[in-house]
Amino acid sequence: MKKKLLLFLFGIALSGLLFSQTIENKLAAWSSTNPVEKLYLHLDRDSYFAGQTIWFKGYFLSAWAPSHKNSTVYVELVNNQQEVLIRNVFPANLSVTAGQVELPEDLPGGDYLLRAYSPLMLNQPGFVFTKKLAVFGREEKKKKREAVKMENSITFFPESGNLITSLLNLVAFKATDPNGLPWQVEGEIKSDKGELVCQFKTIHDGMGVFPLIPQAGVSYYATLRGSDRQYPLPAQTADGIAFMVKNNARGKQFRIQKLQVKDVFKPAFLVGQMNNEILFTHELANKNEINGIIPTKDLLSGILHLTVFNKDYMPLAERLTFVDNREYRLPVTLQTDTLNMEPRQRNRFTISLPDSVVGNFSVAVTDADYDGAARRAQNIYSWFLLKSDIKGYVHNPAYYFNPTDSAASNALDLVMMTNGWTRFKWTDVPQNKLPPPAFKDPGYIDLSGQITIEGRKKTLPNTDIIVLMSPMDTTQRRGLPGLIRTDSTGRFKLDSQIFYDKYRILFSEVRGKKSKFIEVKLASDSIRRKFPVVSDPLLLPLDSAQLVSSEKMESALDEYLRAEGKTLENVVVRVRQKSEIEKLDERYTSSLFSGGINSRTYDVRNEIFAGDIFQYLQGRIPGLSVTGTPGNYTLNYRGGGFGGSNVSLFLDEMQTDAQMLESIPVNQIAMIKLMPQSVAVRGNGTGLAIYTKKGDDYTASVESATDIITYNGYTIFKEFHNPNYDKNPNTEKADIRLTLSWQPSHFVSPARPNIPIIFYNNDRTQKVKVVAEGITEDGRMLMFEKIIEPGQN
Repeated sequence: MKKKLLLFLFGIALSGLLFSQTIENKLAAWSSTNPVEKLYLHLDRDSYFAGQTIWFKGYFLSAWAPSHKNSTVYVELVNNQQEVLIRNVFPANLSVTAGQVELPEDLPGGDYLLRAYSPLMLNQPGFVFTKKLAVFGREEKKKKREAVKMENSITFFPESGNLITSLLNLVAFKATDPNGLPWQVEGEIKSDKGELVCQFKTIHDGMGVFPLIPQAGVSYYATLRGSDRQYPLPAQTADGIAFMVKNNARGKQFRIQKLQVKDVFKPAFLVGQMNNEILFTHELANKNEINGIIPTKDLLSGILHLTVFNKDYMPLAERLTFVDNREYRLPVTLQTDTLNMEPRQRNRFTISLPDSVVGNFSVAVTDADYDGAARRAQNIYSWFLLKSDIKGYVHNPAYYFNPTDSAASNALDLVMMTNGWTRFKWTDVPQNKLPPPAFKDPGYIDLSGQITIEGRKKTLPNTDIIVLMSPMDTTQRRGLPGLIRTDSTGRFKLDSQIFYDKYRILFSEVRGKKSKFIEVKLASDSIRRKFPVVSDPLLLPLDSAQLVSSEKMESALDEYLRAEGKTLENVVVRVRQKSEIEKLDERYTSSLFSGGINSRTYDVRNEIFAGDIFQYLQGRIPGLSVTGTPGNYTLNYRGGGFGGSNVSLFLDEMQTDAQMLESIPVNQIAMIKLMPQSVAVRGNGTGLAIYTKKGDDYTASVESATDIITYNGYTIFKEFHNPNYDKNPNTEKADIRLTLSWQPSHFVSPARPNIPIIFYNNDRTQKVKVVAEGITEDGRMLMFEKIIEPGQN
């Protein structure tokens, strides 16, 4: 990617340098502590059924490069009332994240907003990632959005910010219908005396522009063809400047005009900045008309924010303009190695990238007949380069990055003229009033707190504590025990942890009979806190042109429900009733510890016993011998061991020792399982597994040398199921998947410059839509979408 250059136009006088140092240094200092962090989510689709899963891959970008500063991502499903219905938390690593949002089966059909952000992004509020989704459910939303009294409207935007008397002004406008969507209009601009001044009409998506030279003492209004309604233009003023910018083959051509105005309105400097970084400062001559060209060929693409200041740093006029050098585009080709749209047949495509590329990418393959328009309304280009930098609704933002449409560039300039810049106020920069960062990145899960002696206010200082982490869901991988040490005030910290769902965390001071009863008080939750998130106050309805017809999706929903067996009634299934012990074993054990013909399982959830677990076991399990005293227990099964233990001990399926187990109160244990000849033990020896209580079985801690607390970790990351019909035909159940393949983790390097896409068709798809997105390590973006069908050239 090209290197970004600082531009100094026409030579800068000493006063210009002083101005640049004043503004640039202060803005740079603020930006270093408040970086512009952007997040984009690539979703597998744009519409879903209630009960389905939204799959996503997230990419972080800052200053045109992947950002590694974010560790935690919040993904929320929001309804029209701005109510958060689902809130998931996922870890991020090396600028990417991935996960899913599972939609409830009873979610009413309608439009929803998917919102995503990291804490660092909230230091520049109002620019969180948002994506509108259509959800088709078995019932419509019961809670309708409150009626908003809206009507067709036209908003006018003088290019300079104000209508300047007696000077040529370009006035952009934006016309919207009662839903806030583009409204195509044409009409006339008239003076307050009814005189025709000019005609106007929309150029693209309700936007247009017309010239106007306001005459002193005259007001103006617009009328539409066939209507008597008047739409007033902004009032004019003689104080100010007219600032015009247009595209030029060499860059951005600008013109500044002024009248004989007061000193406070005299332009002194022109400043250009991107992403809160000043690119150039140009001192302006004291003339009534100033013309110039800003060369942009060496700039990176994005929104260039131009501001004209007076000599006291007060902004007189602002203008957004878009620089599109297309250096961000990653050239790719797709080859259809195998294309077979017969039911459940294997397909293979290959996306080829340049040999020098290193990056992270994701690919979705969907049924094109159920995936809306051929091109999505929003993509990675339009979000990172456009929508993430301006507030307000932009209709079909992906259109402006269509390289085959020559009108897109001029239409994009209309977007620049009808949307404001709100990341910061220039007047706050020289006065050091820019807001300090309010949020920090949590650095993954931070377990910190203080340990005290049970029943006393005295802390436990400078003490070694064993920490054992175990998931409440026994199907998850167990954590490993660790050793921490409290400080002089009894405080501890275990940071940079990554674990998922609910975990039991056992803290134990194990010094045999000298162990103290302890109590752990955790500090505030480091990742599951609530944030004041700002997003669009009104969720506009989805554009029907981007969606599949409701009738077609409702029919597909009915097929989906039948295939999932969710509409069947009066079905009687007779199976052998499992015993309570079998249910308990199934609930707590996993993998190598589940089942076992010779295993013996004991339910101790309701046991009350004052001693430790080994005292409890003495004489209770046939063949198991427990000898010794606390701190020195020996276990033997069937007389083996030759004077030592021949039983391996496990706590929540993690191997441990007797001292750890004896510190756990019996009333915190749910189940004991003896496993002769267990595959979980080296040499198929004997294992004794102790399971601590979880869920409804869990009870509060009691006085002991151990304290057990529960902690909510990250949302469990799930794998997308890509069926392999070569190995498992499975023709009993209908396959009507809408997402045929979701592949979020493609890493490309010079050694592996291609992305293989292998998937099996469902029972009905005749053409597929392939969407691939991602970012290279140097900030270039992959954006590929194409519909593929048999017979296509």
